[in-house]
Amino acid sequence: MGVRPALPDSTTEAFIAEALAAANAYRDKHHAPPLTVDHELTEYAKSRASTRSESKALDAGHDGLRSGTGENIYWGADTESTPAKGSTAVASWYDEIEYYDFDKAEFTPDSGHFTQLVWKGSTKVGIGRVSGQTPEGMETYIVFVFEPPGNMKGAFAANVLRA
Repeated sequence: MGVRPALPDSTTEAFIAEALAAANAYRDKHHAPPLTVDHELTEYAKSRASTRSESKALDAGHDGLRSGTGENIYWGADTESTPAKGSTAVASWYDEIEYYDFDKAEFTPDSGHFTQLVWKGSTKVGIGRVSGQTPEGMETYIVFVFEPPGNMKGAFAANVLRA
């Protein structure tokens, strides 16, 4: 149980479409097939976003993530009155490319969101968002859950390709 009530669901079809388009544009650059949205995974992503928001910022981490699923979590707070866009979360994850060494082709904590985002073997995604006004401003939690999961030891060279 978190330290505060969960923020309300703000996942919309338009949000999912915008977030998916951003993710697939980056995946295309790295020769990964487009992700397809899975309804059951989207329901799971929404529940994950909700439970993540019961803790401050990213304090909840990946606790309780089910086996066989990869996850990227975004948190943001600002003075805007609208929730963060999916493309904002996706861009923040992609920006971790600067910490990934394509020659070593191995996991690092600083590039894990990037490598999961472009992981060639991940084909299905669920996308969820919760948001609301808090003392920190408009807080938004965006969760992508991936299946099959990425970031598997020994498989980086085959799944995280150069642009």
